[in-house]
Amino acid sequence: MERRFAVLLALACVALAAFPTLFAYLATPAGMRYTGFQTNVDDHMVYAAWTWQAAHGSLTFNDRFAVDPQPGLTFHLYFFLLGQIARVTGVIAAMTIARLVFSGLFVLLLARLVRRLRPTIYGTKLILASAVVAGGLGFLPNFWHRFGAEGPTDIWQPEGFVVPSMLTNGLFMVSLCLILSVFLSVLRVRRKGATAVVQGALAMGALMNIHSYDALLVGLVLLGFLAASLVSKQMTLGWLLRATIIVLGAVPAALWFVHVLRYDPVFAARAATETYSPNFRQVFLGYLPPIVLAFIGLYRRGVSGPDKARRLAGLGVAAATLLALLALSSGHPGGYFLSPVTWAIAFTAALTATALLAERSPARNLIIAWALIGTVAIYFPALFQRKLTMGLSIPWALLAALALEGLLHRQERNARNLATVLGLLILGATSIFWTFREIGYAQANVSSTTRHPVYLAPDIQRIVAYLNRQTGRQVVVTWPGAASPAADDAGHPIPDTFLTPAIPDVAPFLTGFAGAYTYAGHWSETPDYGSRVRDSYRFLLGQSLQNLPPMTDEERQGFIRRWGVTYAVIPAIGELPTVDPKSLGEVVVDGSQFRLVRIRASAD
Repeated sequence: MERRFAVLLALACVALAAFPTLFAYLATPAGMRYTGFQTNVDDHMVYAAWTWQAAHGSLTFNDRFAVDPQPGLTFHLYFFLLGQIARVTGVIAAMTIARLVFSGLFVLLLARLVRRLRPTIYGTKLILASAVVAGGLGFLPNFWHRFGAEGPTDIWQPEGFVVPSMLTNGLFMVSLCLILSVFLSVLRVRRKGATAVVQGALAMGALMNIHSYDALLVGLVLLGFLAASLVSKQMTLGWLLRATIIVLGAVPAALWFVHVLRYDPVFAARAATETYSPNFRQVFLGYLPPIVLAFIGLYRRGVSGPDKARRLAGLGVAAATLLALLALSSGHPGGYFLSPVTWAIAFTAALTATALLAERSPARNLIIAWALIGTVAIYFPALFQRKLTMGLSIPWALLAALALEGLLHRQERNARNLATVLGLLILGATSIFWTFREIGYAQANVSSTTRHPVYLAPDIQRIVAYLNRQTGRQVVVTWPGAASPAADDAGHPIPDTFLTPAIPDVAPFLTGFAGAYTYAGHWSETPDYGSRVRDSYRFLLGQSLQNLPPMTDEERQGFIRRWGVTYAVIPAIGELPTVDPKSLGEVVVDGSQFRLVRIRASAD
């Protein structure tokens, strides 16, 4: 019964993940081309660029959103394999297929973890469903919005939640599958040997390669699990050695990462991009319902048994840690929330709480460690800290569902089912909103980024097709584009509403779908992005715009020679004071929205 439910839930999740994509594809306006993505389109074009390179025979990749010299050392197993599929299906289809496949696989792997909790049949269904749909309070009217990164994290940070990740990002789903694979292997090697060790080590190595931040998260969580296992007197030397070998599976990929970081300055610049975690109040509200239920469940388990005092003390330390983070977040201006010292204190507190809450069930101990350590891990004092939120809803939702099972399993069946549906609706309300927001983006033809469309206009398609026919290195300078805020009849901006950008940022599509090098293509992948956006404007301007002067002819020629510029994309809108395309070279694609100019070779 449990296995059948897991398979049905996996199929339902695949269908849910496919629904907005299928809707957007079928709703493609005449003459347009669906990009395949609605949320964070620019990030997906980074993935598309790697997939494109793999499909064209590359084993290692360049960052094609940068025109700086690169040794081409980056190897990414996931996108390399996607590239082989893309040779047959195309880039968009390959990425979509992978997202759907790993969405289904995630549910099946999660079911294996849930079985180790030994719930009832009712509990198994409740726990699986809760872990998939759980979110926070972002669905409330005063929080919910369509654009921007304000409010609870369950509105805008898909990697922390399951359904948003299923809807938007295949890389997140394969990473979640690998995280579960590592955790399951660690639990299995308590008594089993070589096979589980090898599987776990391979999963850890793959995780380090494709989403290295998650390997750090897994390592921190396993430290908490070790502490709990020692307190519960379950850890043996053999288990510890086998689990250590699994973790060491990340070492080869980590060494290659360090090598690339050392010898590829563009990769190093990407790694240094500031991606701070949000204010803890946003995090707390983003996970509040499952956190509250989880604490109720932990309290109910803690008030009985011989270890009552220890478990209640652990619950107190856990609550105090979260409340302290909440108090410290008041007035936090941004940047690093915790210094290395204060983070170490918070991590020690979470580690202590995990150890004190230890039970006889290794699976429960792992989930408790994942919830508490994972919540503190997101403030690890490094620039990539926001990435450590991956899958944080899962352990909190598992603990919350265990609490609901304990509260409801003895209730009369009809009352229990009604309460279950109500609970799942509250936990999953934000996931429902995400689904319809994805559809809304397609209907409005504007990505969550506000600067990128969901559908490519004919001019952009023609430019992509032209560049795909060229051979060799193509360096393109594009107009950076801008959002188009909606306004009412009186001209007042309508909050949280954007129209299809009149002049979209086309650079990501030229890189993702044609493999071109773009001078200012992505906020994170392009080194010194802000300065390069300014340079792009100046290169393409014929007259000053908002106190921004155009390049002189000498500056423009020097710019072309320095960066090896071969093409420029110039808006065809008459109101913009752009440079005369013919002064740069030959117009090879002449459209009503954009022109592609092949840069004339310099005389010297």
